[in-house]
Amino acid sequence: MSFKGIVIKGGSTTQSSIEVKVNLLHLSHYQTHNLKMKKQLLALSLCSITLIAQAQDCSEVFISEYVVGTGNNRALELYNPTSEAINLAGYKVGRFRDGSGTPMLVELSGSIPSLGTYVIVVDKRDQNGTGFEEPVDAALLAVADTFVNPVYVQANSPFYFNGDDAVPLIKGTDDILDLIGKIGEDPGTAWSDANGSWWTTQKTLVRKASVRNGVTANPAAFIVEAEWDSLSEDTFTELGWHDCTCANVGVNEAEVSKMNMFPNPSVDKHLMISTSQNMKSIQVFNIIGQEKDQVMFTQATDHHKLILEHLQTGMYIVRVTLTNGVVISRKVMLGQ
Repeated sequence: MSFKGIVIKGGSTTQSSIEVKVNLLHLSHYQTHNLKMKKQLLALSLCSITLIAQAQDCSEVFISEYVVGTGNNRALELYNPTSEAINLAGYKVGRFRDGSGTPMLVELSGSIPSLGTYVIVVDKRDQNGTGFEEPVDAALLAVADTFVNPVYVQANSPFYFNGDDAVPLIKGTDDILDLIGKIGEDPGTAWSDANGSWWTTQKTLVRKASVRNGVTANPAAFIVEAEWDSLSEDTFTELGWHDCTCANVGVNEAEVSKMNMFPNPSVDKHLMISTSQNMKSIQVFNIIGQEKDQVMFTQATDHHKLILEHLQTGMYIVRVTLTNGVVISRKVMLGQ
């Protein structure tokens, strides 16, 4: 007969042997139960880790664009993926120069609107400047929200990254929110892709739309193409707006609105504007907020050519109101 896995033959099995086998069987069940419990706890732990990682998505500012172009053309674009405006007091950007472990940083101010951007450009605006004082491109001036680090001093030059410097976004004392490159590593001229092509110099890098947060720890290796798309040198048309899947969190996809405006700067003062939804109106303001031009649409349209030859050369803000109520603003340089 059999009893819970113990085989008794001819009644010869003794009580002690039965007890030993029963104890072994009990131990086996205990181990099996423990193993199941450990697997369940591990699954719960992994689930918790996943939930924590997801909760961090779209919760903090990160770098959405990086520019190292000709001359002094240097810029970073920050993106706010949250549903609220973020005050930039306490935020810093800069560089770890040539593999250094100590950063040079510049403090920021101002704020970034929800799902909006903040463009930081090196402060080289003297149109008569030469050499190290060469002015940044007019198209870059047109999209800047702030200018930083006007004087180059080698020991304190946070915004003069040139391709071989790790570039951090830091909050508070040492809380890294995002990082381009690898701290402590000097890649030579620049970080490269798998084919050996330079990516972090003579390029504009745009964060992939699928990226929803920054790199918060120094990576074992900086795989630049994993999170970035590469555009040609001195491409500034993508600055001032960013496409990110965070914009779809809790929002109907049809409600996510975009606007394209080109050329910028516009030497002939003609602008082509296109939008993802129909436009209700276009307003043009000068830099001190005075309205200088307005177009009201009585028929549905998602594109319009704006002729502004009557306006003086200078910086303007174009504000487009869509029929769904969304308002989108862009800076533009008119004339030369």
